[in-house]
Amino acid sequence: MSKPAFRVHFNNNQQWFNVYVADDPTRFKRKNQCYAYYIAAEVRRQRKGLFGYIYLSELNFTPLAHELVAHEIQHLIFDWVLTRKGMMISEQNEERIATMTGEIARRFWRKYERWVN
Repeated sequence: MSKPAFRVHFNNNQQWFNVYVADDPTRFKRKNQCYAYYIAAEVRRQRKGLFGYIYLSELNFTPLAHELVAHEIQHLIFDWVLTRKGMMISEQNEERIATMTGEIARRFWRKYERWVN
């Protein structure tokens, strides 16, 4: 998995994460002991640039695909909030964060559909 399958932009297209999908899902699962995972980028700036990576074992063959993706996107969102100086999830920003999560999921699935076809 050297080249990302696709890239998903978020935060007004200022940040993105790369998505990798395993060529061999069985080997991926055996090597990583999981079906998917999120990793933060080595160097991240708060408001722009590469933010992280999502690695997936398989999406076409599992009924859990949507849950796996939602789970990994949630890790990314938590990481994004934690990297923002002084930002905490509160009543004031809860809706913005939830909207951003939905937007990332929508963008992910659109990119995935294009990649598959």
